[in-house]
Amino acid sequence: MEKKGYSNFDIYKLFGVSVNKIDKIIENKNNHIKKIAIPKKDGSLRHIISPDRELKAILKNIYWKFLKKYKAHEAAHGFVSKRGISTNADIHVGANSVGKIDIKNFFDSISTNHLKNCLFGNKQVCRLCSNYEKMLDGSCHPSLYKNKEQNFTHKCEEIKAVFIPDYCKETGYESLFLRIIELCTINGFTVQGYPTSPIISNIVLKGFDKKITEHCKENGINYTRYADDLAFSSKTHTKDELKDITKVKAYRLLWAYNFEPNRKKTIYKSKFGRLKICGVVVNIRKNVQRKLVRLFRAKVHHATVMFPDRTTKTRIRQLKGWASFLMSINPDKGNHYMGKLLSFESAKFK
Repeated sequence: MEKKGYSNFDIYKLFGVSVNKIDKIIENKNNHIKKIAIPKKDGSLRHIISPDRELKAILKNIYWKFLKKYKAHEAAHGFVSKRGISTNADIHVGANSVGKIDIKNFFDSISTNHLKNCLFGNKQVCRLCSNYEKMLDGSCHPSLYKNKEQNFTHKCEEIKAVFIPDYCKETGYESLFLRIIELCTINGFTVQGYPTSPIISNIVLKGFDKKITEHCKENGINYTRYADDLAFSSKTHTKDELKDITKVKAYRLLWAYNFEPNRKKTIYKSKFGRLKICGVVVNIRKNVQRKLVRLFRAKVHHATVMFPDRTTKTRIRQLKGWASFLMSINPDKGNHYMGKLLSFESAKFK
């Protein structure tokens, strides 16, 4: 059977290797990954799956040449250029009350079904398809073409390939999207450790972010999300009012998107206590909790003054990372400790 594919799109340029090589990797994915278990604070284990060098290079190509064409919602601050923990906290500074909801088993809950429904409709990707001109009369989304009778009348081959069983086998079509979905998942889900998983999480939750943001704006509430941490705040509502307005709505939307809220990590507080968003104190201004700054100061002193001979480049790199975080929240203190680390690094590792 003659093969046909995503014409006008050079798959080799996207993946960096041939289609045959991609298919071999997909067939033997378990030979291209390494499973790592990292202890968490609560005593449980965080399971990380690390791709080997070959698969990682392909995933990075998918990230830069395909997934980067998708834009995150304005409420998303994790894994987005020029946004981060600091900008995530900015909108909540000076709040009267704060609420936090965590998504349970976040990356392990993002399934191939999420990807099948979220990767379509991006004109930056669709314009590369030979049928792009025929799709300009409406949005390219599976719900428009997947009717009750399961008939796909539209000419988008990728939608047919993704949603019709054995379509590629019967027609000889070479699907781009199916390969991307297979490469970015293990056993039907995204995983921690893949360079593609963070940006995929923002793509998948864009619809959720849009709906919960609209609900919050209607009620005078601020909303942001950093990865799996949802944050709500208000300068006028009490803690209980904020909880009544946001908790049930957020829970229902998460369930609708096939995610599970973590009830144990759902917390609502008033300004009479310490208000923190992803570790950043936001009561009056952005700041880092004093005990954490003192602990960091002790670590810097330990590395640069008490036991400099034991300090490695890796340790300095770790401390500089925390100093960079502190600089984004408290520039004066952050710059002070970064200066110490840079001076020590320059003197020891000339």
